[in-house]
Amino acid sequence: MTTARASFLVALDQQLNVIGALIMRELHTRYGRNNIGYLWLIGEPLMLATVIGALHSFQPHHLGSALPPVPLSLVGYCLFIIFRGIFNRAESLLEGSLPLMYHRMISVLNLSIARAVLETAGCICSFIILISLNIALGFGDLPARPLYVFAAIGWLAWLSFALGLNVTALTHDRPTLGRLVHPVSYFMMPLSGAFAPTDWIPEGLRWFFVWNPMAGMFEYARYGMFENASDKYLYPGFLTACCAFFTYTGLVGIRRVRNRVHLH
Repeated sequence: MTTARASFLVALDQQLNVIGALIMRELHTRYGRNNIGYLWLIGEPLMLATVIGALHSFQPHHLGSALPPVPLSLVGYCLFIIFRGIFNRAESLLEGSLPLMYHRMISVLNLSIARAVLETAGCICSFIILISLNIALGFGDLPARPLYVFAAIGWLAWLSFALGLNVTALTHDRPTLGRLVHPVSYFMMPLSGAFAPTDWIPEGLRWFFVWNPMAGMFEYARYGMFENASDKYLYPGFLTACCAFFTYTGLVGIRRVRNRVHLH
């Protein structure tokens, strides 16, 4: 093993240990050990998604579509919570973690990765539980194309993480921008395509959803879940390019922010 490779592996191991420690700190800070403790990581999105699924259980079909309404709503909402959790909490990332910046090994990127992993893991567990219950109760079937569902979750987590980096960079020292983060996440719910396949959108507005990477990711998730879902609007190259672009701008942004962080 070359010296460069050995140094890389040592540095990677250190960074993974740092991220693991930050995840445990975030779990303890946010949920503590009282009541059900860390299980709230799964419990919160589980309760919210259950309510959404229950509301749709009284509908036989959506707009005459053959897609089953309960799993359709669960797929949309469970995956949208990944975006909402990462995006909303990115604004307060530095505010609650400034003391950690005294440690040279801890960076803004480490903090962002830790929160993104935590949010994604909780939502995926909730998604698996709810889809399993949905199948057991006869509201839906097993995913028709599981790999497409995994791809959609991966892209959505990546995009949410990348957008979160940009939010952290833009809102630091800009409280006015920070107050816009939560409203934007609510506006994104109908605009994300989480609950409406692109085929359902009127012709005049469909172009927006075709060029909206988040809508494309939900198209992948639906195509993976349902046998009769459309594969008309699946553009993997476009989704990857969007994620890479926002990751780049986010990394540039947090690098500049690190130089403006003042420790007291």
